[in-house]
Amino acid sequence: ERLRILELTTLAERRSRGDLIEVYKASQGLSQLAGVFNFSRSGVNLVCKPGKSKVSKINRIRRNFLNDRVMSFWNKLPIEVKTALNLNVFKSNLEMFKGRTKALGIYGSGNFWDISDEILNRIESGSYLENKMRHNSFLKDNPFVARKRFININ
Repeated sequence: ERLRILELTTLAERRSRGDLIEVYKASQGLSQLAGVFNFSRSGVNLVCKPGKSKVSKINRIRRNFLNDRVMSFWNKLPIEVKTALNLNVFKSNLEMFKGRTKALGIYGSGNFWDISDEILNRIESGSYLENKMRHNSFLKDNPFVARKRFININ
């Protein structure tokens, strides 16, 4: 609730915004990550290309981690945001798009700022608080487990 009142974002939202900035830089050739992302023929949308070689699953996940994490957010951005003239224009267009969408009351559309709402709803739900209280009481009853996990229970 404090984050909403102060209009601050969660770490997850800031990370997603940073990922989108990296994708923009890669699309403009400004980043060393340019080879990580698979862009469509139009050069605007991210696409998922299936692996052609029999690489181990761990290497495939490591190679496509950022691409998979940011693809849905990038593809939901409007074309005027993706094709900004420079990085500062991209950032301001991204914030304007976020502001317009929130002003229209469009929530739950899968945009990068919906991550904060989802996380805050999970934290504020009763089941989370109950589980946290149960976990804390377990650690107080079993201090050896807390010490093993380097948790200070004092």
